[in-house]
Amino acid sequence: MNEHPGLPMAGVAPAPPYGPPPRHHKTSGLAIAALVLGLAGCFPLAVLPAIVLGIVAITQTGHGKRPGRGLAIGGLVAAGVWTVGWVALLGNTMGNPDRYTASPPGASCAAPPSGHANACTLKPGDCFRQSAVTGTFTSVELTVCGDTHDTQAIGTFIAADGPWPGGGELKAEASAHCQRIMAKNVDRPRLDAAGVRADLSYLKPEREAWENGLRTVFCTIHTPGSELIGSVLAPGADLAVPTG
Repeated sequence: MNEHPGLPMAGVAPAPPYGPPPRHHKTSGLAIAALVLGLAGCFPLAVLPAIVLGIVAITQTGHGKRPGRGLAIGGLVAAGVWTVGWVALLGNTMGNPDRYTASPPGASCAAPPSGHANACTLKPGDCFRQSAVTGTFTSVELTVCGDTHDTQAIGTFIAADGPWPGGGELKAEASAHCQRIMAKNVDRPRLDAAGVRADLSYLKPEREAWENGLRTVFCTIHTPGSELIGSVLAPGADLAVPTG
């Protein structure tokens, strides 16, 4: 007989608690990956994997399952925000071709005065007045091609990367591209019939825009000391940026 009531008998182990021992789940790796990729949505290729992994992680997490549902939700929210941003950006740059400008992200161009265009807003086919034949331009005065003008942009090319091309350092590259564009886009009989001196020329961005990544160079037909009325472009001319 046990002489000390309430104490276990010698040699008898206390009974273990009922049920299996508690399990400690690790945080879902998919949830962590979804959050990381969602936050990295500035890279478009990361957005879709973040959404897929986030959805899968939500099914694996929650009450009674693996921890990490908050991380998965955070990844989905971040990916959603980046998706809206990318859609808005693409809609602004591609939705309306008439509003296309030659400016890449980072190019530095101030808004030109009303009725003028600069290296970020000029388009192939635009007619304008210009005092210089070749070189750097800040802005030009746009005109309707049916009115008198002395210059017309006939196309563009993207110059090779490199330091700011001062002087005539761009001349050889521009000559090769602009000769090709002129042969493709200019109505030579129309130009010859105008009876004016016509020079093939080019306009490059100013230095600040160049150093911020803008490499769009415009090929032009310029009539120094004379006026043109009407476009010099051939029917069906290629007005893409860059041209050809």
